[in-house]
Amino acid sequence: KKIKTIMPFPWLGAHPDTGSEFINHFVVNWCKDEKIDFSRSRPNRKNDNMYVEERNGHVIRKTIGYISLNCIEAVDTLNELYGVLTPYLMHFVAVRRMIEKEKLGSKYRRVYEKIAKTPYKRILEHSEVDPEIKEKLRSEHAKLNPLILKREIERRIRKVYDVQKRHGQKRLNTQKILGNSFNELERPFCNFRNF
Repeated sequence: KKIKTIMPFPWLGAHPDTGSEFINHFVVNWCKDEKIDFSRSRPNRKNDNMYVEERNGHVIRKTIGYISLNCIEAVDTLNELYGVLTPYLMHFVAVRRMIEKEKLGSKYRRVYEKIAKTPYKRILEHSEVDPEIKEKLRSEHAKLNPLILKREIERRIRKVYDVQKRHGQKRLNTQKILGNSFNELERPFCNFRNF
């Protein structure tokens, strides 16, 4: 319900992953009540949700790291983080979309947009979006400061890790297994490519 209230345009359809956290009677009935078309991915077809799944690495793993958040207390702090991370990504992080993909033998040649744009800019340029919504977004954008948002994101990431340390289940000591160079809870931006 909260997501629907902050979306800048009407929510017409939902196409979630096949996990039980998304496909259950509560969610299906809520979508029916809200007149939101509900479809689902086919089992074992990872490309059905490729546009959402690519954000797991781009947004979630890059921001939170590979830590396992296994306590209910982390949910609220994670949602607080997303409350700041979302406007930062939507208004200030530009992305280039792939506009062409061609297979050349065993490799692919990809062509991307020449100019990267933020989702905020794309919404403003879209002809189907109501001018009233565009004006609302402009007023929100004028109030945002990327430096303040970035500092707040860093503070809330630390808070997520602190809550996990305090309330999370005890995990195997990764230092004993992998050596002192890696500790999942101490390195918020851990990346397996470093090893």
